[in-house]
Formats: sequence, C-alpha cells, structure tokens
Amino acid sequence: MMKTLLGVFALVGVLMAGNLTAEAQSTPPGSYKDTCSKISMDGETLKANCKRMDGSTNSTELPFASSCVGTVSNVNGILVCSGPTGSFARTCHDAKVENHVLSATCQRRDGSWTRSHTSFSGFQHPVTNCDGQLVDRPNC
Repeated sequence: MMKTLLGVFALVGVLMAGNLTAEAQSTPPGSYKDTCSKISMDGETLKANCKRMDGSTNSTELPFASSCVGTVSNVNGILVCSGPTGSFARTCHDAKVENHVLSATCQRRDGSWTRSHTSFSGFQHPVTNCDGQLVDRPNC
C-alpha cells in the first residue's frame, strides 16, 4: 500500500513538473488571453484556439510572437501583434516603436552593435536585422 501511494505521489510530481515546464516558456502579453484557449509557445511561435466573432473557434499561430513589439490580440480568430515582429529580435535589443518607426540596437556580423531604425508597413509584419540594419522584410 505504501509503495502504491508513493508511486502515485511520484506520478503526480512528474505531471506537475511537466506543467511547470510548459508554463515556464511564457506567452506574450495581450487581450487574446481573454478569448483564446489552449495557448502555448512552440519555439518562437504562439499557438492558440481563438474565438471568432460568430462564436466559432479557429486554430491560429503567430510566428515570431516572442519578438512582438507591442501586445498580441485576437482579431476575429486570428492572433495579431500590434507592432512589428520578426527574426530581428534574435540579434537586437531595446526595441521600441514610435510613429510607425521601429528602432533597436542591433548586432553586426563583426560583433559590434549599432542603433538602427526602419518604418514598417503594418502590424505583424516581419522585420529582419541585416548586418546591423533593420529592414521591413522577412529576409536580407
């Protein structure tokens, strides 16, 4: 009986540790949490089931959600970032947006850092660091 009870406690501990690990990878802030369920991060991609305006549910993904400059929202069942996203966040820091201009301190190929900026064409648009220069496109 004691071995069985210890086994149950061990199993519960393993399951709880698995849940803590899943929660350790934090999800970005935003109002989507009010209307979406099964929210998770898969690498840099935010995944969720989000309600549409008609009440149905849509399975949706937001690539580079971890780099979202702004908050994440549910727009009719689709996850969107209020600012730019993209791979630039891997090699840039101190990103901010003012008047549709993204600025950040970005690393160059030689390891040095430079302040860069770019206008971006809309929310959820991919921005890339090309040798220290921010560009409003998915690739250099």
